[in-house]
Amino acid sequence: MSAALPYLRALRKSDLVSLAELSDMKDFADMKKTELEAALDTHLSQNKNRLASESKLSDYYERLARPPRGSPIKKEPKVEVTSFDGSSSVKRSTRRRSVKPKEEVEATDESDESSSKSSPAPEPAPVATQTPSRPAIKFPSLPPSPAVVTDAIDRQTTRVRKSVSEAWDQSGMTERTHSLRSLLSSTSTIQILILILELSSVINAIMPWRKFTFPAIEVLNTSACTHNIPDLFNTFQPAFWSPLLLWTTTSVVLPSIIAYFFDINLKMSQSTSPTTRRSAAAAAAQDKGKVCGDPLVFNVAKALIASIVYGSGFNFWNMFSQTSVLKVVSAVPWGLQGLLTGSAICTLGSLYEAILRK
Repeated sequence: MSAALPYLRALRKSDLVSLAELSDMKDFADMKKTELEAALDTHLSQNKNRLASESKLSDYYERLARPPRGSPIKKEPKVEVTSFDGSSSVKRSTRRRSVKPKEEVEATDESDESSSKSSPAPEPAPVATQTPSRPAIKFPSLPPSPAVVTDAIDRQTTRVRKSVSEAWDQSGMTERTHSLRSLLSSTSTIQILILILELSSVINAIMPWRKFTFPAIEVLNTSACTHNIPDLFNTFQPAFWSPLLLWTTTSVVLPSIIAYFFDINLKMSQSTSPTTRRSAAAAAAQDKGKVCGDPLVFNVAKALIASIVYGSGFNFWNMFSQTSVLKVVSAVPWGLQGLLTGSAICTLGSLYEAILRK
C-alpha cells in the first residue's frame, strides 16, 4: 500500500478504468473497484519512470512522492532546576512515564534504566486466593416405602396375569375345554366310555401279543429293533371270537333290544303333545338321541343279564363255553363287581337326567 492509494480510493470506477487504460494495465475488466484500486496502485508505482510524464497521472505521483505522515510527537517540557547556592542552573528534561503492561518489552535507554534503578520497585498486587467450596453432603438413598413396593408388586402381578390370560385366549383352549365339557356332561357319554373300557379289556385278554423283530434297513441307516405287536392270526381261531361275542351279547345286544321294546318314556312322550314348535323340536331331538331306547332300562337290563350269566354261570343253553365266561369275567376290570358298578352309575345318571328334564 502506497501513500497515493487514498487518492485512488476517492476516484470513481470509471476514472480508475480510464487511468488503467492510459497506463496500459491488463486484465482489469472483471475486477471490482477495491481490487482495481489495489492493482492500479501497484501498477502505477512499479511503472513510475515510464508514466510520470502523463498529465492525468501527475496528481497520483505528487501524492506518491510525499513522505508518509507520522504520528505527532509531543514536545517534552523543559524544567529549569537551580541549585541551593544559586551558582548555576541545569536544565533537565522530564518525561511522563506511562505504565506498561507486563507483556510489553522494557525500554533500552540508559536514562530509563537509571531511573528504574533509583525508583523503588512496585509491589505486586495481592492475588486473591479462592477457597474451595465445601462438598455437598451425600445422603444415602432411602429405601422405598412399603406402599410403593406393594403397588409395584400389584402392577407386575396384574401385567403377568393379563399376559397369561391373553395367551390362554389366543390358544383357543377355553373353547375346546367348554366343548369337551359339554360332550362329557351326559349319561350317554359315560355309558359309552364304560363300554369302551370293557371292550378294550376283553380284547387285550383274548388277543395275545408277540415279539416281532424289525430288520435293519441300511438305506435308512436304522438298526434292528424288537416290538410287541398283537398276533392277528389269532382272529381266525374260535378262542378269540367266543369271548368277544359273549361280551357283545350280554353288554350291548340284549340290553339294547330290551331297552328298545320296554321304553317307559315312549308312551309319556306320545300322550303329551307339544304345544309349540320349539318344544316339538326339543322332543324330536330327545327321541333321536334315544335310538337304543330308554337308558335307564338299558342299564338295568345289562346289570340283570351280567348277574345271571357271569354270576350264575348261564351259558345260553351251551352256546358259549364256560371258558369263554371265565375269560370275560377275568378280563373286565374288577370282574362281576365292575360290570354291576358300571351299570349302577349309568342308572343313577339316567334317573338324574329324567328328574332334571321333568
